[in-house]
Amino acid sequence: MFISRNTSTRPARARRVRFFPVALLFVIAVLFHLPGNAAEQNTAFLPLHIVAPQVDEGFAARLDDELAAALAANGLQMVDRSQAEQLVDYRRWPPAAEVLEAVAKQTGFVNVAAGTATVIGNRISIDIKVFDLLNPENPRYFFQEAPSVTDLSSVITDVVGQVVAYTERSRFIASIAPEGNKIIDSGAILRKISSTAGDPYDPAALREDLKSIYAMGFFDDVQIDVTDGQQGKQVIFRVVEKPTVSSITFSGLAELEEKDLQEVLTIKENSILNPTAVNATAEAIKALYRTKGFYNTEVTADITYPTPTTAAVKFVVDEGEKIFIKEITFQGNDSFDDDDLEDVLETTTKGWFSWLTDSGLLNRDILNQDTARIVAFYHNNGFLEARVGEPVVNQEGKWLHVTFVIEEGPRFKVGTVDIAGDLITDEQTLLELLSIRDEEFLSRKTLRDDIIKITDYYSEFGYAFAEVRPDINKSAGGGRVDITLNIYRGDLVYINRIIIKGNSRTRDNVIRRDIQVIEGGVFNAKELRATSQKLQRLDFFEEINVNPEPTLEPDKMNVVVDVTEKSTGQFSIGAGYSSVDDVIVMGEISENNLLGLGHRLALSANIGGSSSRYNLSWTNPRLNDTEISMGIDLFDWEREYDDYTKESIGGALRFGHPFWGKWRMYESYSYSDSTLTDVSEDASYIIRESQNVPVTSAVRVAFVRDTRDRLFGATEGSRNSIGVQYAGGPLAGDAQFTAVELESSWYVPAPFGTIFHILGSVGQVWENETDKLPVYERFYLGGINTIRGYKYGKVSPIDPETGDRIGGDRMWYVNTELVIPVFKEQGVYGVVFFDIGDSIAEDEDWTTNEVAKATGVEFRWLSPLGPFRLVWGYNLDPKNDEPETVWDFSIGGQF
Repeated sequence: MFISRNTSTRPARARRVRFFPVALLFVIAVLFHLPGNAAEQNTAFLPLHIVAPQVDEGFAARLDDELAAALAANGLQMVDRSQAEQLVDYRRWPPAAEVLEAVAKQTGFVNVAAGTATVIGNRISIDIKVFDLLNPENPRYFFQEAPSVTDLSSVITDVVGQVVAYTERSRFIASIAPEGNKIIDSGAILRKISSTAGDPYDPAALREDLKSIYAMGFFDDVQIDVTDGQQGKQVIFRVVEKPTVSSITFSGLAELEEKDLQEVLTIKENSILNPTAVNATAEAIKALYRTKGFYNTEVTADITYPTPTTAAVKFVVDEGEKIFIKEITFQGNDSFDDDDLEDVLETTTKGWFSWLTDSGLLNRDILNQDTARIVAFYHNNGFLEARVGEPVVNQEGKWLHVTFVIEEGPRFKVGTVDIAGDLITDEQTLLELLSIRDEEFLSRKTLRDDIIKITDYYSEFGYAFAEVRPDINKSAGGGRVDITLNIYRGDLVYINRIIIKGNSRTRDNVIRRDIQVIEGGVFNAKELRATSQKLQRLDFFEEINVNPEPTLEPDKMNVVVDVTEKSTGQFSIGAGYSSVDDVIVMGEISENNLLGLGHRLALSANIGGSSSRYNLSWTNPRLNDTEISMGIDLFDWEREYDDYTKESIGGALRFGHPFWGKWRMYESYSYSDSTLTDVSEDASYIIRESQNVPVTSAVRVAFVRDTRDRLFGATEGSRNSIGVQYAGGPLAGDAQFTAVELESSWYVPAPFGTIFHILGSVGQVWENETDKLPVYERFYLGGINTIRGYKYGKVSPIDPETGDRIGGDRMWYVNTELVIPVFKEQGVYGVVFFDIGDSIAEDEDWTTNEVAKATGVEFRWLSPLGPFRLVWGYNLDPKNDEPETVWDFSIGGQF
């Protein structure tokens, strides 16, 4: 095209294009074949032709610099403008296709990119045509514009990105995907690949991706397959999966069962076989055996391949023998004997009951905790700088030896104790709260407890965020520390809202009426603790958390009562003995939180060989959410004795309310109609006269104070009661008597976690009219709930003329017992008891020597079915008709 022009200059330039000097071709070739990514460049990028009203050299230079920079960012280079002008005629633009084809052939590049920068007003547009030597008839066009010349850099960068994506596609990854995986999800594999579509093709990076996939442990082989596509490199990771685990079995198990080992498995059936996970499982099994005392256990993984695609894993276990701790020694303990430190430890040596309790087995976690216990022991005895090294465990044959290395350091006595800061009362009142003043040597535990006492004291007055920071200063001469407790009381806090959570069944008012704080009132930590105790005593919840929570206002807090409800329906069954029935079966079914109202409805029955007793009762403990309780009883009793049969039917109305302090007062009215039939002519006079007093109309008043920490299995506190019953008189009825009964029961924590419990009871009944006291209103003792070691009702005066047991008009008994935790966490306790008491006839005095005395042991267990009691009692002074030993038991449960 250029050659046909008849001008003196244009043919010459055309000839320079057609007959490109060899030297210039060499320069261009060298220019584009540089080390690194430039060596892979396959496109000649010509400087842009400028179309503008005015073009200065400054703008042209800027344009070339921006294009060169955009290309350099992609690892490419631009032809220098002076050299480009020797390749094409910039005065005739755009270059013809044959001109660009000639440039491509002469330079050896596949593509040639030539473009125009057009400036109209303040706007600028970039147009680039890319000529493909392999497809000359279909050049590709790329375009980008911007509203201002100031955007020149961004507009060039954008359009160059489009061109490079097309022209240099062989240098980039178009797609990347796994292939051959059937079980392992493709997404899991792709997450291990750092390369992504659009990244430059980098064989080294792909090799690292291959290693990452292989490190997953799920594949026997991983290969990379790379092909060229129209959009770039197509990368495929071809994987060959390991076999799937078809079965997991064990052999050599004796001490443990398969279900125990299943809990520590790190592999599963139908998963990909992973040798690393298999080895980890073997180590986990060994660790499990070590917790059971088997330190020489060996575990081998045997892998077989039933089919090419499945694997069977078998763990062969050689358990060995249990290894116990034979000796625990201490080094560096100059101030305390080994026995003193052993009492601190939870780790123990092998004992007589190790076969049952696993005592003497080494548990690393507990051993590390023992190290902290020893440090705490020293810190609580004045050794503030004491240190204990990591326990040394040595195995010698079938035994373990544990050694604790101790650095005691100096011992510090308590010096002066002062209080400073924000005082809400006089200093002496606060000092009297402190126990650290009575200690000879500094105890960190006592100091912590004293800090809690002060913060609790402040929180009872509304200062919920009070802080106490102790300053402990060692005296100049050493051996003594002076303590200053600095108090920061913070702001007075009020209760914002009371929020109740977790009660899906129990109604809010049942919980709220036992909450001791009120919305809008001053925060009081003591009342929050009382709230928790009251809710605990309801026995409606497995767990109760009463926690204050901050609000957006710093001087207000919400109180959140979060409860976890439990089954409140109960049943209990038991058995006992009596001189009449021999065997008695007792049962009760009850609902203690009826309809979530907190009401109790119960139906009980006692059925023996010659008796039956049915009782239906309903109790509302908080009538209309007040402190008044109300209840109704209906009963139907029948009992066959040797000389008569007694049938009773009746009911009672009960009330209760606070009296004074922690005392409650209970009032009740009862009405019963009793009939005695089949009375023997030889029966006692008292029994025969009881036929003439069938109706008993009586009131009863009782005062009760109960501070036990729990209703069942109490560990501290007491229960005291005084009751008076009056029948007849203005109440009408046939029976005329007055009865008084007192009972006191105390629980005291004793050494080694034991509990000392003593219960005493005394009572007397008076006839208000002669022969108007029914025989069944007298006192009969004996059995699991009064004097153990005697059959039910066997402790009773006997009519000397007939030999009938006629009950006493007075009684007393004392239970003393030591409750010993055997397996405390499982609720198993042993009890050693001594019981003594008597039921006294009206013609005898209180000082009679013929008292019932028994000792024995009891087994108590809070079983899944409820409280279980098994008693063996030994009669210390049996009479001719009394056995030396008596067994009693009872069991209860929940539904």
